[in-house]
Amino acid sequence: MSQRLAVLYSHPSSYTRACFRVLKEDYGWEIFAIYYERSPEAPFAEEPFEGIAQMVKRSEFRSAEEIRQSVRKFKPDMVYIAGWMDKCYVQAARLLRKDGIPVVAGSDTQYTGKWRQQVARIISPWYLKTAIDVLWVTGNRQRQFAEKLGYRGDRCWEGMYCCDWEPFAQAGDAGKNRENFFLFVGRYIPVKGLDVLLDAYADYRASVERPWGLKCAGAGELGNMLRGVEGVTDLGFVQPSELPELMACSGGFVLPSRKEPWGVVIQEAAAARMPIICSDSVGAGDHLVTDGGNGFIFESENSKQLALQMVRLSERDKEKRVEMGRISRELSLKYTPKKWAQTLIKGHSQFGMHKKFGEKLDCLK
Repeated sequence: MSQRLAVLYSHPSSYTRACFRVLKEDYGWEIFAIYYERSPEAPFAEEPFEGIAQMVKRSEFRSAEEIRQSVRKFKPDMVYIAGWMDKCYVQAARLLRKDGIPVVAGSDTQYTGKWRQQVARIISPWYLKTAIDVLWVTGNRQRQFAEKLGYRGDRCWEGMYCCDWEPFAQAGDAGKNRENFFLFVGRYIPVKGLDVLLDAYADYRASVERPWGLKCAGAGELGNMLRGVEGVTDLGFVQPSELPELMACSGGFVLPSRKEPWGVVIQEAAAARMPIICSDSVGAGDHLVTDGGNGFIFESENSKQLALQMVRLSERDKEKRVEMGRISRELSLKYTPKKWAQTLIKGHSQFGMHKKFGEKLDCLK
């Protein structure tokens, strides 16, 4: 009999699809997903879970009890919840945990020590721990926060995000000639630092004789900023299926975010053998960008520093940029859908070691 995973999700994506596809096709798990409808800033051509999971829209449920009853009909062995921002999801998870079903929650929140996180730490024993058995974090910064909330050891897994690795790796390995342009992929919103990038790019163009172009792929409220800017091309929203080829022919990737809890797009760029420039706010940079190795890291919101890093990258000879791409590819192997599925399966086997997992966890200190 196959294992069953119920998913209480927000906005699913192509990389989410890749992970669940491996879980289903390689390991035989059945998946039931409640999910939010698409965001207008990410108009995907298809529903990411289609063909992989039984799918129900979040808007069809009015209460936690309705979610609980729907999940119980599926008879899951485990529930995975996308964070705890949806209070109805948390309430449903608490009810399902009382039914004896273990609950794992994803977390990409970096530890900052701000007052909201201090409040979360105080209320965690009766708000989070009564609903969630395990926090599945993305990296080191997120693990710090999980530990503050009381999730340590086997109650904290790592590697919650990973890209649809194979298409990007295949495109990067194809050996196509890379063109001399920088690539930005992300929503056109303030937190992504698009204005910082454009300021830096103007300084960069004034600093070199033969500047690279800048291509931007995305959608959002700041899209008008890209119009008429010398050297800049707005590609609009690029479907996930088209992104690997775009990255494979790009000279370097830039992510100037003011705030970026993780940044799966960094994993995609690394898998595609791209040199990478990112701000120090990008969580994935800690794990996938070595400053001076496969890329450069700059101080968030510092456009002058970003411009300097763009100069450094574009003035490196082709052989050195190829070596940077090789390092990126090696680092990308830390996170693959296969490893994601194996983490979940290994964790599930720990749940199965005793019948009342929730009671045992309550005894752990």
